Amino acid sequence: MPEAREAGKPVPEQRSRPQAEGWGKEPYPYPKGPAAIECDEMKCVGCGICQMACSMQHFGVINKELARIQVRKYLLPLPKGVQMTCVQCAEEERECQKACPQAPPAVYFDRDTLHMVVDVERCLGLSCLLCVDACPARAMRVYRAGSDTPFVCDLCDTDNSGQRDPQCVNVCPCGALSYKSISARFGYSIQDLLRKHPDEKADLIARRLYPLTKTSMGNPGWR
Repeated sequence: MPEAREAGKPVPEQRSRPQAEGWGKEPYPYPKGPAAIECDEMKCVGCGICQMACSMQHFGVINKELARIQVRKYLLPLPKGVQMTCVQCAEEERECQKACPQAPPAVYFDRDTLHMVVDVERCLGLSCLLCVDACPARAMRVYRAGSDTPFVCDLCDTDNSGQRDPQCVNVCPCGALSYKSISARFGYSIQDLLRKHPDEKADLIARRLYPLTKTSMGNPGWR
């Protein structure tokens, strides 16, 4: 596993609570260990505010294509938003890292800062993109007009200092995003709902929300 820092270099102390006050989830305690963004598709209204906050944090502009979190729109048959972002997979399930042809991999989980990192100096960029294709959830992002290398959720630790502060969680008006400790969740599994492709999630949500067709209760069916 590649290390991002020199041996013996002190690791920045993780904030247990954001410094700024706000109307979102800023006052909530932050996880101190490995953590990730958990999406609740049932609460998402597809507003895209999370994408705006992410692009502003990383590029200083409002451009949803530059966001590390994406919201796909589906008709199920009513409109539904389905979020998609990296959930900081366990090492054995880190398909993007396995697919990288560089040695050590240019995309990896930084054990010091506790989030995924793309080493732009060693990444082969648009000529490769094997990491993007390998991710089953398509959480690795590539936007050719704005970046020569793919990017992945770094929990808004833009300078890789260890100060994680996911802006999408703070601004979501519907509480559809949460920043949670990985160890406190239900464990790692590639089959977990969080790691499914948005198309698969949409199919599962459709069957949950609309399990009956018009003729399921008999002819002429429900009115």
